[in-house]
Amino acid sequence: MELLFTLRKLRPLEKLLPFADGIITGKYFTTGYHLSLDEIRQACRFCRAFHKKFYIVMDDFVCEDEKILLYDYLDFVDSLGVDGIYFHDLGIYNAAKSYGLVNKLIYDGKTVLCNSLDSAFMLDQGIDAVQISRELTLSEVKEILKNHSGKVDMQIFGHLRMSYSRRRFLSNYFRQINKDYDYLGKETLTLVEEQREYRMPIVEDDDGTYIYTDYIFEMFDEICDLKKDIKRGIVDTLFIEDDALICQVLRDYRRINKGNQNFIKDSFLHNYPNDYSSGYFYQKTNITKE
Repeated sequence: MELLFTLRKLRPLEKLLPFADGIITGKYFTTGYHLSLDEIRQACRFCRAFHKKFYIVMDDFVCEDEKILLYDYLDFVDSLGVDGIYFHDLGIYNAAKSYGLVNKLIYDGKTVLCNSLDSAFMLDQGIDAVQISRELTLSEVKEILKNHSGKVDMQIFGHLRMSYSRRRFLSNYFRQINKDYDYLGKETLTLVEEQREYRMPIVEDDDGTYIYTDYIFEMFDEICDLKKDIKRGIVDTLFIEDDALICQVLRDYRRINKGNQNFIKDSFLHNYPNDYSSGYFYQKTNITKE
């Protein structure tokens, strides 16, 4: 398993990269990434100097009036010689054909890719790999990995995106209460539902509103059984400010990935207390009639 982490803002790469195989970053057609094009270029050079992989993420939709920006950005991405591009909109797939980049594409449908048949369809298009939904049970994950071993990426740590809408939840809310607030792109707001007490991070940008889990997803207990079939494991740093925590997570996953059994989860939880969860690995996400 290749171990990656998301570079969403400037962080000390000299401290983090020794424990990872590469980074994922981006600017356009994605959310929660705050690097300039020059900073992305510098990060790419840093990775090359230390023989690490470099990936770009373009996992949001492309609007009709953004076609020029899309091709300009693909010019930039192509010039970097990236190792892969995470995408969602099929318009990016079509545009990538003209650059000969289809074999570097990794489909990330967020909540969309939930079974082996859909995974097979996307892989049949000539792309490199797929990233499966974050809301699957462990048995469902194992089934997809068994059928597409070495062609599946997974988020293995971080807050999970649970909802996306083109509707402007935050702007509508602040308009309703007659309050001016610079909320656009901010990652400091949380949503508390009327019947629940926990706080879910919420972000709004020009493309809509995104809601994430209150907890941090982790799969330290499960990774040993899955790592041989996962192509890339992704540590997502969104909403995580502590560089030491990210460094420790990468270090521990790297140890497990290399077969080192000295990792003690209780010690990690003690040193870096947070609300962690295995997500939906052990519970169904839908209501069914038995």
